[in-house]
Amino acid sequence: MNPLEKSAILRYHRMRMGMSPVQALGWRSEDTQASRFAALCRWGDLTGKSILDLGCGYGDLKTFLDSHFNHFAYIGVDFLPEFVATAKKTFSNRPDTQFFLLDFLNAEFPQVDVIMASGSLNYRCADPLHPFQVIRQMWESAKMGVAFNLLNAREHGAEKLLQAYEPNTVLDFCRQMDPDAELVMGYHPEDFTLLMRR
Repeated sequence: MNPLEKSAILRYHRMRMGMSPVQALGWRSEDTQASRFAALCRWGDLTGKSILDLGCGYGDLKTFLDSHFNHFAYIGVDFLPEFVATAKKTFSNRPDTQFFLLDFLNAEFPQVDVIMASGSLNYRCADPLHPFQVIRQMWESAKMGVAFNLLNAREHGAEKLLQAYEPNTVLDFCRQMDPDAELVMGYHPEDFTLLMRR
């Protein structure tokens, strides 16, 4: 992703900072955000696991995970300073919880059990291999598996900032790494989730 594309993402979110937190992240509502989180969590029992959240925003996935699992270690990364600062403040007293300012598109991932990405792979990029390169890096860095969502090209029209994908194309790519990769649909018409397990 080039600097102009990254700048457009930063500008988009900063323009929405006066809205509700969920709208600042680009979601329509808390319900649609929660439906995406629930689909990610179909990966399996995350109790006791270490989890890396790529594009963590305000740490909302951490809150969702807390309501469903216990004793997991969470690392959230985002490249928007305002998101990370708020997340650090919100979760300052939570054990096994860390947030880092990081452009994950240009960084090595730590070795963790499960890597998740909700919404953070949807940004338009001139590189046709994006987000496939990120998905492969996620898989190579995760000891147990990966869960991520993307916009569904069958339902989501073209936008200047966002890119949608054909679900079966992404599934075929994921099955090159995990032959049992699972496609989850039906929880939101504009979205789909891929679950990969070792």
